[in-house]
Amino acid sequence: MDSELERVDREIEIIERSIRELKEKRNEFIELRNQLLDKIAQKSVSSAEQVQKASRYDSTGFPWSERLSRLAQQHFNIQSFRPLQLPILNAVLEDRHDLFVVLPTGAGKSLCYQLPAITDDRDGFTLVISPLVSLIKDQVFHLCEAHIPAEYLLGSSTREHVSSVQQSMIPQKNQPRPSPFRLLYVTPEKIAKSKRFMAALNKAPDYKQLNILRTVFPKTRITALTATCPWSVMKDVMRILNMKQPQVPDGTLVFSAPLYRPNLVYSVIQKPSSADETIQHITQWIQERYPNESGIIYCLSRKDTETVAKMIYKESKGTIRCGTYHADMNDEDKEMIHQKWRLKEIKVMVATIAFGMGINHLQTRFVIHHCISKSIEGYYQESGRAGRDGKRAECVIYHSPLEVYQMVKYAQDYTTCRKVLFESYFALDANEQLVNEISLDESCGVCDNCNRSSEDVVFKDIGIEAKALIVLCDILKELNERITMTKLVQMVQGRGLGLAKSRVMNDPEIEIPIRTLTEYDIERLINFLISKGYLTEDIVFTPYTTIT
Repeated sequence: MDSELERVDREIEIIERSIRELKEKRNEFIELRNQLLDKIAQKSVSSAEQVQKASRYDSTGFPWSERLSRLAQQHFNIQSFRPLQLPILNAVLEDRHDLFVVLPTGAGKSLCYQLPAITDDRDGFTLVISPLVSLIKDQVFHLCEAHIPAEYLLGSSTREHVSSVQQSMIPQKNQPRPSPFRLLYVTPEKIAKSKRFMAALNKAPDYKQLNILRTVFPKTRITALTATCPWSVMKDVMRILNMKQPQVPDGTLVFSAPLYRPNLVYSVIQKPSSADETIQHITQWIQERYPNESGIIYCLSRKDTETVAKMIYKESKGTIRCGTYHADMNDEDKEMIHQKWRLKEIKVMVATIAFGMGINHLQTRFVIHHCISKSIEGYYQESGRAGRDGKRAECVIYHSPLEVYQMVKYAQDYTTCRKVLFESYFALDANEQLVNEISLDESCGVCDNCNRSSEDVVFKDIGIEAKALIVLCDILKELNERITMTKLVQMVQGRGLGLAKSRVMNDPEIEIPIRTLTEYDIERLINFLISKGYLTEDIVFTPYTTIT
């Protein structure tokens, strides 16, 4: 009996092992299937069929074409549309497909939903969900200037204003139209948290949007607009908003345009070692190039915006009037300073990224980053505030290797055209056509790298120095020593080695101190090794500060 029981147990174990293996195999095939479906979806977005679908909208033969052109001229003073605007406008007005629009900053995304809102003569209004208060207020300001009725609901809106707007959303017997406005702007939080607002929308006959709105009102078309969006992000957005995938019948139409804007001149300036010298350089740069023009200076923190604004005003002896804009300001102060900048009562807006998306001051001649941006996407969006009138504008980063490591590769590249760097980054996704029509063999001819003489760039093999730095870090790890970037630079220079000194000096394969590199070059080398994964940055939190 015991032997029979053992045999049965072995058989059960074999079966269970087979079940586990089959489940693992099944999961592998499910993952492979999802990957194949994903590739099919990517190809469908950039396929000839998708292009053909989109191209049929590039026409002035629609029933609304004459009205569209007339209202564009009447309200926006637009004589002709920018690339892709006309087909997008027609697709929105046809109201048969969801749309996903990827256009660069300054390409006119806002018009793609503002103009249809007044061209469509059906009852109702367009609901615009936007993440930033500054963007919402800027949009409504310009719409009112164009004599287009628009409203917004924000956290700062009074109870009376909220009640009035929500009441206007509901059709009344004595109203010829359900609402006195054609566009209503809200934040995503308003959709997610306000039951009363949702109830009012439920009674409004013609507008339903976002995830919960699509669930409740499945027939309303969604238009998603952005400046940058690789396929990996796009498919997630479509899933969240319950938009149909592009490859299915009546699927989402995707419109995308090249990221490159030839009127923007990009450059990187090595940040001086002291704060005073940096302010002097920025002030002189503005005075020499754009003494009477509008611009933006981006900083990382609220404190930096206030400090930089005061120092530039002082350094310029009052000739450069600066305003500050950051998330800690109340809405009234934000609106006041924003309006002063639009009206050119102040020249330079010193701001955090709270002052960003959708800001539309056509005559912005420069965007300066006092500190490096947090990401390539962020920098592209922020620098895109410049030159929206199509005229030449400059985008400058003041870069120090000790700053945030993101964008290090961009800032430390002294040979590749800045336009090519942008295109290379956004083309890394599998679906290149979706994000950008790249032309990596064509340089812009105007950025600092294009204009840099080949004699100014020295190529040097630093393999020995890199190995020495990595070996030093290995020794420090074995000794359980935690060091900052500044301390590591000092050690590479032979200072403050402490317990590591004897081991470093006795290692025949390395030579420390490294005398072949300047301090700046050592900082760049450390950043490079971190960006390539040879070194790892660790963040330590203390009661008083955060150390990397």
